Amino acid sequence: MVDWHPRRLVTGTEWTMTVPGQPEPIAVIRRLRFEGRTVFRAVTWAPTSGGRELIGYYRTGDAAAVAVWRDHLARQAARHDAASRTHGGRERG
Repeated sequence: MVDWHPRRLVTGTEWTMTVPGQPEPIAVIRRLRFEGRTVFRAVTWAPTSGGRELIGYYRTGDAAAVAVWRDHLARQAARHDAASRTHGGRERG
C-alpha cells in the first residue's frame, strides 16, 4: 500500500496546496487560533484574498488537506461535465 496523503501537497508557511503539473496552487490552508483552539481554514487559491472562496474550517491540517482535495476533484468533475455538455458553444442533447 502506498503511504500517501493529500497533505503531502501542502507547502509553505501559509500553506499552499499544489498539484504536480499544474502551474498554480489549488488552495491555501492557514492555521488560526479561535477561542483558544487551533483551527485550519481552507480557501480556494487566487492571487488575492478577494478572489478566494471558503472551503471550510477544520480541526486538523490533515482534515483541511483532505477537504481541499475533495473540493478540487468536485470542481474538476463539474468543469468536465459542463464541457462535455457543450460542443462549439451549442448544447448537446
